[in-house]
Amino acid sequence: MTGSTTPLLALLPLKPFTTAMGRLDAVLNRQQRADLSRAAARRVAAVCTAAGAEVAVVAAAGGPAAAWATSLDLEVIDEPERGGLNGAARAGAEAAAERGVPWCIVHSDLPLLTDGDVAAVRDLLGKGGAVLAPSRDGGTNLLAAREPIVFRYGPGSFARHLAAVAHLQRRVIVTPGTAVELDTPADLRAAAALPDGAWLRLYLS
Repeated sequence: MTGSTTPLLALLPLKPFTTAMGRLDAVLNRQQRADLSRAAARRVAAVCTAAGAEVAVVAAAGGPAAAWATSLDLEVIDEPERGGLNGAARAGAEAAAERGVPWCIVHSDLPLLTDGDVAAVRDLLGKGGAVLAPSRDGGTNLLAAREPIVFRYGPGSFARHLAAVAHLQRRVIVTPGTAVELDTPADLRAAAALPDGAWLRLYLS
C-alpha cells in the first residue's frame, strides 16, 4: 500500500529477543519466546515497509537486536544506556526531527498489524497532529507525531500520552492490527485463533 508522498519514519524499539515477551513464559520456553519475538518484529518491519514507511530499529548499540536489524539491512538507532523504552522512543523521535519527517513508535508485538493500519497513520499525520492507538489494558501500542514529545510509557501510558499531546490535534485509531498484542498467554491464544493470526499457531503446537 504505497503511493503517498507523506514520509514516515517507523521506529521499532527492540530489546534482546531472549528477554522479550517474558509474560509468555508460562506457555513458551526461552528459545520459543526468542523465536516468536524475532518473527513478530520481522513481520512488523515488513508491514511498515509495505506501507511506504522508512523503518529503523532502536536498540542497544552492538547488541543482538541491533545485529539482527543490520542483517536485514534495517537502519539502527542507538538506544541510550539505561533509557528504557522512553529513552528509545525519544532517540527515535529526535532522529526523525533531524530529518524533518514524522515518526511512529510501533511495538514489535502486534501480530495482526497491516500495511493499511500504518498507511492510515501516515495519512493522518499528513494533516498534522498526533495519532495514538491504545492497548487493551490502557497502554500505548502505537504513537505518532511530527515533533518529539515527552514519552511516558508504562502501565496506563495511553492516558499520559493523550495528555502529552494535548497541544496537538489528537486522533485515536483502534483496529485489530493496532489493538491485538502478544502480552499474555491469553493474548497469544486469541490472536492465533484469528485468520490473520494463523502464523502464530506454530508457537502453540
